[in-house]
Amino acid sequence: MAHTTSPLLALPTEILLLLPHHLANLEDFKELSSTCRVFWEICRSVSPNSILRLAAASSRVFFRPDPYFLVAATAKQIGYWALQNENNAVRLRQSLKHGIAGLFDLLHRSRFIIINPGIDLIDRCAGKQWYDVEDFWNGGRSDAATVDCEPERALFQIAIYGSLFHATLEANLEGRKGLDLATRLDFIKYSIPDGYCHDYRGFHVEETGPYSNGRANNEPQMDQYSIRHILKSRTWRTPWKQARKQFGPGFGDHRRQKIWVSAVHMQGLEGFEMLIPDGAQRWRGHLHKLREKIERIDTNRLRSAEKDEFGEIDWLEFPILEDEIYCCVRGMWK
Repeated sequence: MAHTTSPLLALPTEILLLLPHHLANLEDFKELSSTCRVFWEICRSVSPNSILRLAAASSRVFFRPDPYFLVAATAKQIGYWALQNENNAVRLRQSLKHGIAGLFDLLHRSRFIIINPGIDLIDRCAGKQWYDVEDFWNGGRSDAATVDCEPERALFQIAIYGSLFHATLEANLEGRKGLDLATRLDFIKYSIPDGYCHDYRGFHVEETGPYSNGRANNEPQMDQYSIRHILKSRTWRTPWKQARKQFGPGFGDHRRQKIWVSAVHMQGLEGFEMLIPDGAQRWRGHLHKLREKIERIDTNRLRSAEKDEFGEIDWLEFPILEDEIYCCVRGMWK
């Protein structure tokens, strides 16, 4: 029997890229991605915003009971959000009059109040807005470099790292053992894949997961490198510095200051709320307590890592994404 190609594949690439945005739910998305290699690649490029829309539409299938499962998972954040100002409180009360469906709709829309400013910030650090200046390579940008960054994906990667290892940060601040450096590096290696993440002395990447087909076929190619560029960008650091000032001055001790900077970043997706007007207010109590714990750290007990194996990492206990991501992508300079 002769092999036939779907007429859909004859359409221009620009049209094919639009298909996932017209799907009804995650089940349709899953079916499309498993159709062939072309659609699998297209589905990999779909933005997190679109995935969230499909997840909301799929709540009756994947998140039962619908919509209580998703509302229960995120209601705490909407409560804090409503306390920020009178306008938010009014919006919450209006949504409640439409029952649980109204609350679910408010939860869905309110997430983008936080997400969109974060995406815009990253886009100005390493995305289209960053590239779109006159004489980019000739003084247009002081940090000009070749960076292939998807701002939406980078936002969620940074947020997931913060949420996943926040308990480790808290444990270390309280003198308890958290997840070790090897575990954190494994998350970066395999959950933020990068074509330039490969072996060098003292560092090993298994040919598994996103690297099963080899580095040359790995997509995306520069996620780790892009996030390192973002975290070192003045555009990124300035608004976070302004947010930290609301919780107290910086530390004179460079190790405490490094932990403090990382701790503020490690508040998950909701932490990006600190970057919107008056958004830092609801974080004041939590961040003050976090800062007090950092003040009490006995810096003499911090175990140093070997520089020749772990790059710029100064100690093992505390999660510092900027240092750890450099450790993973360091092989591109070896």
